[in-house]
Amino acid sequence: MRSVYLALLFLGTVTAQQKYRLCAPDTVTENTCNALQRGESEVSCARVLDSADCAIKINRGEADFGVFNAEEALVAYNFYPSDTQVIAQVKYKERAQELWEFRTVAVIRSNFTPGSFDDLKQRGLCHPGYSNTQLWNDLILKNFEQRVYKNECNSNITAAENEAENLRNYFGTACRPGKWVSNSKYDAALKQKYPELCAACDNTTACQYARTEHHGHVGALDCLVNGKGGVAYVALDFVYQYFKINDTILSNTDLNPETLEPSLREYRFLCPDGLQEPIYKANPCSWISQPWPTITVKNEHVTVLQEKLKTWLTPDLSRGQSWTVALNTILQRDTVVEFVATPQTLGNYLSSGRELVPTTKACGNPIRWCTIGSIETNKCNWVARAAVTHGIQPNISCNEANNTFDCFHNIANNTADIITIDSNYGLVARNVFNLTTIVYSETESISNSVVLAVVRNGSSYNVSSFASLKSRTACFPEYGGIAWLSFINAARQNKVLSESCDYGGQLEGLLSGACTPGFGDRNRQNGTLGSTTSPLCSICPVEANKATCSANSSNIYYGDKGALECLNSGAGDVAFIEPLNLADYITYGIIDPSKYRVLCKNGSLASYTGFEVDNLCALSVTIDSEVVGGQSMSTVDSTNAVMALLKVENWLGYRANSLRPIHVFGTFNDTKDALFKDTSSGLETTESTLRAVIAYKELFAHLESCSGSGSVAVLASLSTVLLLLLVHYC
Repeated sequence: MRSVYLALLFLGTVTAQQKYRLCAPDTVTENTCNALQRGESEVSCARVLDSADCAIKINRGEADFGVFNAEEALVAYNFYPSDTQVIAQVKYKERAQELWEFRTVAVIRSNFTPGSFDDLKQRGLCHPGYSNTQLWNDLILKNFEQRVYKNECNSNITAAENEAENLRNYFGTACRPGKWVSNSKYDAALKQKYPELCAACDNTTACQYARTEHHGHVGALDCLVNGKGGVAYVALDFVYQYFKINDTILSNTDLNPETLEPSLREYRFLCPDGLQEPIYKANPCSWISQPWPTITVKNEHVTVLQEKLKTWLTPDLSRGQSWTVALNTILQRDTVVEFVATPQTLGNYLSSGRELVPTTKACGNPIRWCTIGSIETNKCNWVARAAVTHGIQPNISCNEANNTFDCFHNIANNTADIITIDSNYGLVARNVFNLTTIVYSETESISNSVVLAVVRNGSSYNVSSFASLKSRTACFPEYGGIAWLSFINAARQNKVLSESCDYGGQLEGLLSGACTPGFGDRNRQNGTLGSTTSPLCSICPVEANKATCSANSSNIYYGDKGALECLNSGAGDVAFIEPLNLADYITYGIIDPSKYRVLCKNGSLASYTGFEVDNLCALSVTIDSEVVGGQSMSTVDSTNAVMALLKVENWLGYRANSLRPIHVFGTFNDTKDALFKDTSSGLETTESTLRAVIAYKELFAHLESCSGSGSVAVLASLSTVLLLLLVHYC
C-alpha cells in the first residue's frame, strides 16, 4: 500500500511540475519552439509579437520571462515598473568582460577650459551621423548636443528647423552626415538653408565624411583631429581603436603621461559636469552608458528561475537534454548569459546608465492623436512612450474618443490633430468634416483595397454593362464609402453619370432603387441631409426598431456581406463590394464566389465567375487607410506631424535590423488594426508616386474640383514646406 501511495505522490509531483513560459518573438522559429517543449522540458514558448507584447503577457500572467534590450526595457518600465526583476545580462561573447553594451563620449582638445562648456561655442561639432544601419536612435545621437546648447523655440518654424537653428547658433559649424529628417526633400531643404551644419564635413555638398566606416564614428574623429570641429561625439570603443589605446595602457595605474604618444596627451574626454578626463582612462566619464540586454523575470519566479537557468544554460551542451539545447540556442547562440549577483528591479538596473524618463529639448506642439477605445489608446500610449525613448519629436499625446465620427468632430473643433482612418471614411472626412491627408498608409500589395461591381451569375443578366444600369437597383456597403465613390468615378468615366457634383441626386436619377446604408446619417453628409425615403434607401429592409437604411449591424444589407445579401435576395441587380472584406466568409464556405460575375470597369462582364479578376477589371485598386488631420493645423504643425510619423515608421515599423520595442503596424494585445491597419507596410507622403496611392488620390480629384481645391487641399504638401523655408531664409 505504501509503495502505491509513493507512486501516486511521484505522479502528482510530475504532473504539478512548473512549466515556465519564455517570450518567443518571430525570430524564434517553430522548430526551435517545438524542440524546446520536447520530453520533460520545463520551459515552453509564449508567442509574442514584440517586447511590448511580452511585457503585457508577463503582467497578465501569460508569460514568465523574456529578453529585453535597454530601449525595450525603458519603454516597458513606464508601464510595469514593479512587475519584473533582472536576473542576468546577455552579452556578446567577444565582449563578455565589458560592463556596458556601449558608451557615448565627447572628445575635445586639451586646451579647453575645465569645468565649463563655453569653449564649445562656435568651435564646431563632429557628429557620427544618421543612417538606417545605425542602431543608435535619435535620442542617443542627439543626447550630447541637446544637453549643452540652450534650446530656443521659434513657433514659426518646424521642430527639425528649430533644432538646426539651435545647433548653428551654438556650435557655429558641424558635420552631421545622413538624413536629419526622414523625408529627402525636406532634408535637402534644411541642408540648403543651414550649410554650416555640413561645413565641417570632408564633402560639404553631400554632407559626408571621407571615411564612413563604423557608422561615421571614424569620420567624426578625423573631423576633430583635422581641426574642422572642436568636439567629437562618438562611441568609446572607437576612440580607443582610433588612438590605438590598448589594454596595456588602460590597465596601467602607474602610467606616466610623459611616456605616451603626444596625441594621447592632446585630447581629453569632456564630462557631463564640464570636467575633463584623460583619453587613456580605462573607465572614463560618459554621456550615456547603455546597459546590456537582460533576462527579465516575473517577480514570483525570480529566485527559482535564476537557479534553474544556471543549470539549463550549461556550457557543456552535449550533456544537456535536447530541450536545454534549444533553450541555449534561443538565449545565447552568439551571446553569453552572465547572471547578476542580486536580482534588480528594472528601474535600478537601467538607471545606472540611462535616464528612466528621458529629458529632451523639443520644440513644437504635441501631436494629439485621436484614438477609439481603450485598446487603441493603450497602443498609442506605448507608441508615444517608445517615440520619447527614441528621440522622436514633437511628443505624441493620445486622446480617446468613442468612435471615428467623434474623432472627426474633435479634429474639426481643434481638440485633436490626427486619426488613422479606413479608406471607407475618406470621402466623409473630406466632404463633411473638411479634413485632409497628413500621410498615406502604404498597404501590403496583396491587401490593397479592391472594389468590384458584381451581378448574379445566370444565363441572362439584368445588368451587363454600365449603360444597362439605368432604372436598375443597386446594393452599396455604405454611403460615402470607397465602393460608393469607386462606382461614381467608374460611372462617370463610362458616361453614365455627368460631371455634376451632386452625387446623390445623380444616382437617384440613374437608379430605380438602392440600399445605401447611412444615407440619412448626419455624420456622413454635407449640406442637404439625405432622407431614408430616398430611392437610395428604397430597397433596404425594415429593421427591428422600425428604422431603415442604417449603417450598422441592425441593417442586414449593411457592409460588404450585406451588399451581397441584398443582391442574393433579388432586391438589387448589382452590388459593389471589397472582396478582401469577405475572405473569411469565402474560406468557410458561407459565400460562394462562383454565384457571381464581375462587371468590369470598362463596362463589360468578366468571362468567368468569381471575384478573381485582374486590376484593370476592378473599379479601383487603392490603399486601404490614411492619416488625416484638420484644416486648422498650421503648416508648421502639419509638417511636424508628418516628420514625426515618418520617424515612428523608421524606428517602429518594418525597418531592417530594427530593435523596435513595439511594432506600430502590428497586432496589439491580441487586437488587429489598432492605431494602424495590420495590412500597413509603411507611410507615404502626399507626393507619393506609388500606384495604389495615386489611384486613391484620383478618387477624390473630382470632389476637389467641385469644392474649389481649397477645402480638401493637402495640408502637408512638401512644396508648401519648401516655400515656407525659402521665404524664411530670405
